[in-house]
Amino acid sequence: MLTALPRKFRLGMQRTVLIAVLLAVGLFSYAFLNLKFCFKLMSHRSLNLMCQKFEQHEYSGSLCEELCASQTNFDNFQCPLNDMKTILFTAEKNGDVYAVKLARHNDDELSWKNSKGEAIYPKIEEFHEIVKLHIILAYNVTLDDNMIRALVNQEISDNNSQQMVSFWRLFKDNNYMMGKLFDEESIFPSVLGSCGPYYATEGLQIVQSNPSIMQYLASNRQQRLKHALNIMEFLFRLDEMKPEPLKMCKMQVNRFGLTPEHRLKYQSAEHVYVESQLDKRMSRGVRCHRHQDCNFHSCRGLCDEERQACTNIQQNNNFQIFCEHILLGSGTFQPGLLSGVRLARPLQKLIKMCIDPAKDQQVPGRRQAPNMQLAVRLYNEIKQLHQQTIAAGGGGGGGGGVGVGANDKANNDEVPPKQRQIP
Repeated sequence: MLTALPRKFRLGMQRTVLIAVLLAVGLFSYAFLNLKFCFKLMSHRSLNLMCQKFEQHEYSGSLCEELCASQTNFDNFQCPLNDMKTILFTAEKNGDVYAVKLARHNDDELSWKNSKGEAIYPKIEEFHEIVKLHIILAYNVTLDDNMIRALVNQEISDNNSQQMVSFWRLFKDNNYMMGKLFDEESIFPSVLGSCGPYYATEGLQIVQSNPSIMQYLASNRQQRLKHALNIMEFLFRLDEMKPEPLKMCKMQVNRFGLTPEHRLKYQSAEHVYVESQLDKRMSRGVRCHRHQDCNFHSCRGLCDEERQACTNIQQNNNFQIFCEHILLGSGTFQPGLLSGVRLARPLQKLIKMCIDPAKDQQVPGRRQAPNMQLAVRLYNEIKQLHQQTIAAGGGGGGGGGVGVGANDKANNDEVPPKQRQIP
């Protein structure tokens, strides 16, 4: 009896500790889900640092003046709902949501050393030329001097090297530059202002949250089919970009969102590149032993077995990535938009061809990239399924809402759908 008491005591203590841990986890989870608490605990430090650097004249910009003023128009500061990797916090101004982000660090030094070992920084006119050359090399976009001055939209004192360094960090950040350079095309969130390496973009209303096993059981098939059509229209637009197409090396369903005007955009352009730049990156001769060694996220490369080097351009394209990662997903715990949807055999076959196209269905020189004809056929089949789902559910309205219909595909296979505003 006496020997049993310590054992019961230990079991009781273990239960008590377990209950306490579970309560602590539950309370922390509840507090973390309270976005305002999350902001005060985590993101508020970023705002304080930004304003401190602004007061010390190390940062400059319209966003500094707006966020750090004693009587600011911003309120409702919160942690982001779905993307804490790229967004530091969100805030509202006159009912509009601003997503505040921080440009990535880069190792590209802006200064050089003189004979005395002192750091020398370029003058403002030289800095304009540096930015101009960087944009030409990285994005194949040529801007005139007035456009460059407009892009460098804040005054930089000639003797304030810190402000210039923080600007350079912005211009080396792909997410920031894509938002600025392709603002008129409305494919990424518009940049609304900057403060040193911090910048704000418009907030998006995410259309589809992280997929889960519940997607198999949910009855939102019509919504998911509509979302698949909208994403395909978005990808058709990327192929039409000038001066050259844009390629997505990461594509996640929960990064597509709507603006207040119901325009579909992709929340982060961090892994989006102009075609020529991506091809250079993937064929620069990195050592390899297998094809997977040449991949860059979802963008697939090709290993030259004789040279044992990555010397080939990207082998797949946006539509192959869309079919594999967005439509099908990665199994039960990461389902795609078509998970749980009964598919006719012709549509199943098209999706398989999209993921692994035959030679006559490939983009020339890219053996894993479905061509435009195959992409349009797939779009029309999904649109037809969407219309059937609406009819079966008694719903009204059209399918994809664009000029290429399922009944017209025989005559319009080579006409990609155009982007439209989502009703």
